Amino acid sequence: MGVCRERNWKFDWVLDVDIEKFFDTINHELMMKAVRKHCQENWVALYIERWLKAPIRHEDGRLESNERGTPQGGVISPLLANLYLHYAFDSWLRRKYSRVQFERYADDIIIHCQREAEALTLKEALSNRLSECGLRLNLEKTMIVYCKAGIREGMQVVQADTFLGYALQHRKAMGRQKRAFTSFLPAASK
Repeated sequence: MGVCRERNWKFDWVLDVDIEKFFDTINHELMMKAVRKHCQENWVALYIERWLKAPIRHEDGRLESNERGTPQGGVISPLLANLYLHYAFDSWLRRKYSRVQFERYADDIIIHCQREAEALTLKEALSNRLSECGLRLNLEKTMIVYCKAGIREGMQVVQADTFLGYALQHRKAMGRQKRAFTSFLPAASK
């Protein structure tokens, strides 16, 4: 969060990314490809694959096959999510947009941009990339936020975005000479 806060001071725009039903839609084939790249023991990869594909038992006792996703709340799900997004997002972004800085914790992603046009272009490219990986950008929750103190006339500004349980928004702050000013700062979200 500290890195995110500092970068908000350096960059004018933030792309707050939301992946629609991320844990429910992870592609098992791509997930296992990433696991096998990093796992030397075949038996470990076999157990991870079995765990991913285990059927879901509902409260009424019926079983449902599991073709996609990783169980939310499962002890290994956050690790698998990070591995999946390392290839679906991190490596891709560093390869295609090497100057762009971001923070990511599982599927919670903030990308910093210099200009609104850059954020819009990146949003479109990211939507296409996630689609290639069996994921979808949630267009209703993904936001482009202006994070500088001076709001320009006619500009539509989203009041806050959230990252790791913090609401990032314009707030009153005190300068070194005890002068009040507006800054883009985090605070615990509702």
